[in-house]
Amino acid sequence: MLRDDDSLAVVNAQPPSSRPSPRSRSRSTAVSSDEAFETSRLLVELLHAAHASRRTAEAGGADTPASGAPHEQPASDHVIRATIHLYQHGERTVGQLATGLGISRGWASRVAEELVERGHVARESDAGDRRVVHLRLTERSLAEIERAYRWRGDIVAAALAEHDPAERDAIRRFLRRVAGDLSSEATRSGP
Repeated sequence: MLRDDDSLAVVNAQPPSSRPSPRSRSRSTAVSSDEAFETSRLLVELLHAAHASRRTAEAGGADTPASGAPHEQPASDHVIRATIHLYQHGERTVGQLATGLGISRGWASRVAEELVERGHVARESDAGDRRVVHLRLTERSLAEIERAYRWRGDIVAAALAEHDPAERDAIRRFLRRVAGDLSSEATRSGP
């Protein structure tokens, strides 16, 4: 079963084509190393707080995105990342999944197998080349991911309500940029 609390750690990255151009980035103001450190620390604390809040809610029997679904052995981090990658990018081959996650093709095959066993992914052979297998999320998995992205939306909405629409847009652009750049860096660095 996909652990929704882990999937909260990933922000839906904006495709590279919709990111600001390098020219628009050059107009930004300088950021001190202290300011960057503090912001990074806050992002890590946000992720830890989300995980802790999720575990507390589950232990107390509170309603969670996966309520009503039987709990299975927790999914590996690679499985969670793979599910989110497929959600963001759509159908992929095992090779494309490996590249997107920055893992080996063999490891991606194992991750794909776990996703299939858990019912999160369906395999489809390519009509033109039977050796090529496409992976796509099942309807069940899509629904779980969307519930995870909405989880504790009340807290996020309350925090965003303190900002005007332009500030909220800046917050989302910042998070997209960090998530996208970290994802791109991981892909470039490879396994």
